[in-house]
Amino acid sequence: MVVKVIRKLSFSGKYSKALNLPREFLKLLGWRQNQNLSVELNKSKKQLIIKDAKK
Repeated sequence: MVVKVIRKLSFSGKYSKALNLPREFLKLLGWRQNQNLSVELNKSKKQLIIKDAKK
């Protein structure tokens, strides 16, 4: 199942950007505040991959 939403990037400090994720996505994934996440970049497909950072 693929669910698409459109979000805008916003400033978060001088050099960083922030992306707000829908609350429903976070609930489905079981993610919580201050959780460590792994962010990967696939340059060839122009994709960001965000995963739980559990070891």
